[in-house]
Amino acid sequence: MQVSEFLGKKVLDKNAVEIGKVSDVDLMPKEGVINSIMISTGELLRNKTFEIKSDDIAQIGDYLLLKLEEEEIEELIQEEKEENNKKTRLTLTK
Repeated sequence: MQVSEFLGKKVLDKNAVEIGKVSDVDLMPKEGVINSIMISTGELLRNKTFEIKSDDIAQIGDYLLLKLEEEEIEELIQEEKEENNKKTRLTLTK
């Protein structure tokens, strides 16, 4: 499978609830392994993006099926949001 086929693929949780779509893939090209995948929830005006590791993937076919339930995914989104808020912000002024 080529990366171009992977981008935009629908993502389902382990109960087959649609979560979002694949927005980016982090590959280790020498090993031919997926390191992580960025998923965009696609909710208009509340678009959320989060990262999953390859260990969280159950199956790849017409859809990307995760080993996680919707509640676990919500926790991942919240953790990433908290991490981003902790990052140092630089404000430039005159």
